[in-house]
Amino acid sequence: MGPNDRENPGFHGSGIGLLLRSVREAAVVVEVATGRIVLWSQAASELFGYPPAEALGSNVEVLVPARLRERYQSRLARYRETGRDPHVDSGTALKLPVVTKDSGEIRVELTLSRLERVSDAEPHGHLVLAVVRDAAGRERPGDATREAGLFARSALDGLSAHVAVLDETGVIVATNRAWREFAAANATVDLENLMEGANYLEVCDSASGPSADEAPRVAEAIRAIISGDLDSFELEYPCHSPDERRWFVERVTRFPDGEPPRVIVAHENVTERKLAQEETETRTRQQAVVAELGLRALASANLQPLMDEAVLAVRRTLGVDFCKIVELLPGGEELLLRAGVGWEEGAVGNATEGSDFDPHAGFTLRSEEPVVVEDLRTETRFESSRFMLEQGAVSGMTVPIPGRDGPFGVLGAHTKSPRAFSGNDVNFLQAVANVLATAVERHASEKKLREVREAERDRLARDLHDEALQDLTRALVETRLMQGTTDDPETNYRLERLAEALKRAGQGTRNAIYNLRLEHESRGRTLVEMLEWVVARNRRNAPGSEIELSIEEDLGRPLPEAEQVELLRILQEALLNALRHSGAGRIRVSAGVRGGRLWVQVEDDGRGFDLARTGAGMGIRGMRERAHAVGGELEIFSGPGRGTTVRITLDLGDDGGGSGESEEVRILLVEDHASVRQATASVLDQEPGFRVVGQAGSLSEARGKLEGINVAIIDLGLPDGYGGDLIRDLMEASPGAQALVLSAMLDHAEIARAVESGAAGVLDKLSEMDAVVDAIRRLRAGETLMPLEEVVELLRFAGSQREEEYEVRQTIAQLTSREIEVLQALADGLDSNQVAERLNISIKTETNHMTSILNKLGMHSRLQALVFAIRHGVVQVR
Repeated sequence: MGPNDRENPGFHGSGIGLLLRSVREAAVVVEVATGRIVLWSQAASELFGYPPAEALGSNVEVLVPARLRERYQSRLARYRETGRDPHVDSGTALKLPVVTKDSGEIRVELTLSRLERVSDAEPHGHLVLAVVRDAAGRERPGDATREAGLFARSALDGLSAHVAVLDETGVIVATNRAWREFAAANATVDLENLMEGANYLEVCDSASGPSADEAPRVAEAIRAIISGDLDSFELEYPCHSPDERRWFVERVTRFPDGEPPRVIVAHENVTERKLAQEETETRTRQQAVVAELGLRALASANLQPLMDEAVLAVRRTLGVDFCKIVELLPGGEELLLRAGVGWEEGAVGNATEGSDFDPHAGFTLRSEEPVVVEDLRTETRFESSRFMLEQGAVSGMTVPIPGRDGPFGVLGAHTKSPRAFSGNDVNFLQAVANVLATAVERHASEKKLREVREAERDRLARDLHDEALQDLTRALVETRLMQGTTDDPETNYRLERLAEALKRAGQGTRNAIYNLRLEHESRGRTLVEMLEWVVARNRRNAPGSEIELSIEEDLGRPLPEAEQVELLRILQEALLNALRHSGAGRIRVSAGVRGGRLWVQVEDDGRGFDLARTGAGMGIRGMRERAHAVGGELEIFSGPGRGTTVRITLDLGDDGGGSGESEEVRILLVEDHASVRQATASVLDQEPGFRVVGQAGSLSEARGKLEGINVAIIDLGLPDGYGGDLIRDLMEASPGAQALVLSAMLDHAEIARAVESGAAGVLDKLSEMDAVVDAIRRLRAGETLMPLEEVVELLRFAGSQREEEYEVRQTIAQLTSREIEVLQALADGLDSNQVAERLNISIKTETNHMTSILNKLGMHSRLQALVFAIRHGVVQVR
């Protein structure tokens, strides 16, 4: 370095500069855009050896060891570009070697903080404050006794980790008690090869056994650390014994100073952490399974597929051999193995004479709480089940599936070998049982609702038949009789019109009665049978019209009852419209399956109409609503003089709902760069089935374009706010719409916040358009872009971020207005006397205020408190 006072930007002499220069820790402020040092405290001079006159204006690179400069330059360039750095953002301490004026290397610990420029701010034009400390308060390099003092035998023996010190050739020159004891108890090689004087590198090179695959990596890393090409190395590896599962972390580091080089090898037992981590991951997987089953329970109208999926999910998640759902049949005497996996063929679906076939389940039903069995062969609380023993079941656990008026049944999991199920396993099984209970209750409620609705329809049909229709029939008979008693032409004309009206009213009433009884008539019949029934009924009611029926041989799987009834109601409405309004002489009803979709069509050769001019009446709107309710589509083709065709299509997927895959996907692009937005729109518009119906460059503009959207592609960084805030508005304006978020940095906190708001997926903004197109198609096909485990983890992270922000706000809220004034005065560069003078208080009062501030913030120095206050906006640097 050389004198550079003329290049001093002025920060060194500013108010806050004077404050930073007076603190006990070494403080260095660097201008990010240029890398120049703009502040250098006295403590920094003492640590590095450079006086301020030499340091100021020089590039901070001179403090970086030559071997690390390329890495430093890359990190600084990334920070200039993005304005983000994990250590600057978090304020966590960073340990690394630095170069002093005498060209020696010392290891320091530093904390980085961002300081905003008061003027001339560049895009990321910050100053970065580094508070630097000697890593361990050690003596300076060159002290001949330093190595011996640090690694004295007594200090080493006090460590719980297994520690050895290697020389530059890899020979073990020192070990601690933990190393020696573990080597003696667990060595798979000669004990002498792990003691002082043995070459550790040679042991690694010739290693064999369970962890031998990693030994060459360890040897290579140690050689790189000895040569100075690598700072440190860390490896986690299993080291299981016959009695327990164990994991260790091996850390290899070089002595900070001294020649010849020395290397520290430490093995730390992390079994407790590893087991806790495994338990957390297991719980996360289990929660994801429960969440997915819950979603399927809400979406599925059929109970049996859900039960089949539940037993498979439990078996897969818990790694058991058998899983079962046992239903307690009405009367409470018989059990039904309703769903299961792993059992002998024919067992699932068979009722029993009583609960003897599964005493374990019977005991659970009586106790109404989870029952865990370590060994069915020695169980004393209930008799062993011959059926279970014949299947090979040994251990098991069962939980009740609750019901409104008593337990619905039992969910159980069993293994063929002894197993001790944990409390988490039981909780998971009970959570799945609760999902099933909710689905069972919902299914029962829907069944009850259908029964009530059908009973009301039957009542209305009876009333219409017994009263209204009979009255209409009598009125028609009376009208016909009156026609024969008068010769007045005008009276006969009016009576004829009245008779025709009564006939139409009677026919309409009959149609209403048939529609009301359609659900009753449909029960137990196939779709083909019901199509034939509907056509035959309409032929009887309209003998003057020709109605044909054409059905393909195979109409696919049977439709759920509710879907079949709605389909038939749409068909009946279309037939009535053709008979009443089209003037058609010929009507053709046809049905078939194509491309996994069922279609039913009504064609007539009537007068037709202009749909664009006429619009959709109540009848057409009602048909469309019925079609959408069962996931289908309704299409109408007509024109004056060309007849009319009404076509209903219905997806034949597992749940009978439409996938929406063949529908046009209406896309909204929310991106502040017009060129990117237009290029993206151009690509998407060329994709079959895609149409970009709206573009917006800001939150305010996008909020006016949210209706009628299927997929919104949203950039998180918008000029007037956070893009993720748009997601909830989108879902309110367009129920069922999905949001695909694009992010330039894929910051974990931003992703978590977006997912919490309802984003269906997150992509890197630099992703290829093929990836964006594929993501949209997967979303519309009902697929998930992120595993549920990841979603659960992100939601947890979002919650923890909110808790952290809440804690910071709570901490700040503790500060009094006077204490904030003290902090602002410190930010303005005032010392204690000047603070007291500005606030008209005594030095003692100022000291008391500062002590209170430090206690409330949980900090130890004025500088720490000031950095916290600046970072969280409590004060400003002026």
